[in-house]
Amino acid sequence: MALFESNISKIRKMSGLIISILPSLVLLFSGVMKFGGAEQLAGALDKINLLPYMKMIGFIEVVAVILYWIPRFSNIGFLLVCCYCGGIIVAELAMGEFPLPGIMVTSLFFIGTFLRKPGIFGL
Repeated sequence: MALFESNISKIRKMSGLIISILPSLVLLFSGVMKFGGAEQLAGALDKINLLPYMKMIGFIEVVAVILYWIPRFSNIGFLLVCCYCGGIIVAELAMGEFPLPGIMVTSLFFIGTFLRKPGIFGL
């Protein structure tokens, strides 16, 4: 298991890497902010009655991203990140907002992973 498949071009590897780093940083920042008890995040989670779970949600977020970047666990990390991103979209809908941030983060993870590891999609 590796972060890249051996049969893809260097440009594709680098593009996939850059595209994958962006949403990873977003989720890491969000997870760390949840540990710190950021007021804006607390207000959003309180709207959907998840405030008591804020630190646990942040922990899950950080662990999923870390697993995504460990070569041996990158496939399960990708699955966990996708599940978490689905939760982002549902939470945004529950707050009465259009889930554009969740859709963007999810799309970037999918595109970046597809460029680096097309085999994970069965291609």
